[in-house]
Amino acid sequence: MVSLFVPLLLLATLFLQWTNLSLAAPQQSVNVTALIIERGYPVEVHVVVSPDGYELIVHRIPHGLTNAPKKGVVLLQHGLTDSSAGYCLNDPTEGLAYILADYGYDVWLGNNRGNGYSMNNVNFGPDDTRFWDFSWDEMALYDFPTFINYVVNSTSSTKISYIGHSEGTIQAFAGLISNPDIADKLNVYIALAPVAFVGGITVPLFTTLSALDADELLLLLGIREFYLPAIIHSLLPDVCIIDPSVCEYGGSAFYGPNTYLNESRLEFYTIYEPFPTSAKNIIHWAQGVRTKTFQKYDYGTQGNIQHYGQSTPPPYLISKFPSQLPVVFITGGIDGLADPADVEILQTSLPSTPTVYYRADYGHIDPLLGYTAHTLVYPHILAELDKHQYTHRIL
Repeated sequence: MVSLFVPLLLLATLFLQWTNLSLAAPQQSVNVTALIIERGYPVEVHVVVSPDGYELIVHRIPHGLTNAPKKGVVLLQHGLTDSSAGYCLNDPTEGLAYILADYGYDVWLGNNRGNGYSMNNVNFGPDDTRFWDFSWDEMALYDFPTFINYVVNSTSSTKISYIGHSEGTIQAFAGLISNPDIADKLNVYIALAPVAFVGGITVPLFTTLSALDADELLLLLGIREFYLPAIIHSLLPDVCIIDPSVCEYGGSAFYGPNTYLNESRLEFYTIYEPFPTSAKNIIHWAQGVRTKTFQKYDYGTQGNIQHYGQSTPPPYLISKFPSQLPVVFITGGIDGLADPADVEILQTSLPSTPTVYYRADYGHIDPLLGYTAHTLVYPHILAELDKHQYTHRIL
């Protein structure tokens, strides 16, 4: 039953989009800023424009509820089909964004292009197919440095800390390889469920796409956007009430198994999650599964010559990653998206050895939403931030 569910869900999603039952991306009707305010925390909404015109939404929690001494500035970047909300859904005693704010950090949360919050370009909107012509290549080349530069300039900081989860790590690895000068603005890079190589992925969504060449189907149908259609998205909370395992499996279909997700919160999570991305982005992930490489988007021989001046996609050379930047891995033994074997390849390929915190029972979402993360993981994050923190500011 499980083996059939994911392909059927995928094809149903494609059919609904193809038949125009739900083509427009869901502007998030339940905004995470209201949740942050409800919990007593201050929040700001910033709009920063990328070099290619995307209006990127950045949320900020400038301080916490305590009078903790000011420590520094942290940028949190979300994962695949997620947003800034992912760091804010758990209660303040368990959610990383709140814990950092209460610990004395100025917390910024980026939203990649097309994720439900960052839904406009100065030249066209999400109803234009050009809007969806991106993958994590563009998130690395444009969104990542745009977030870093904006936060550095807005806070008059010389260096900030960066924490990424899932896709927030692949765009950082690719972004720092492509633009190594950005490393001079970071004091530490903490990677939750780090991803670069994805050949060992066991997640049904991507193994199905890879095995069936469903990425070609996406292109043939002309589908530019990938998300659970609004009609399904609106039904998910009710499904969670009836059978929480359905929602748990839905997460497993995208991210693999997890150990510490609280089933009683699944209904609440699905009010805010999941978020859209481009079909091209999903295709890029599937290409990595199929080729077992860390490389740019593959447009085919002629397309590659047009885009890159060569017949094959250029690789992202991990050996070119800035060796002076301290890197910390938070990784798990049952992670279906950041497979342990793939993480090992990444870890041993880096020019300098990262600090690694490993839990054998952790899955992909456990360090983000798991109910033990605040006791098993976040103390290590706080310690690493303290170790590498700089308080210098531009005068």
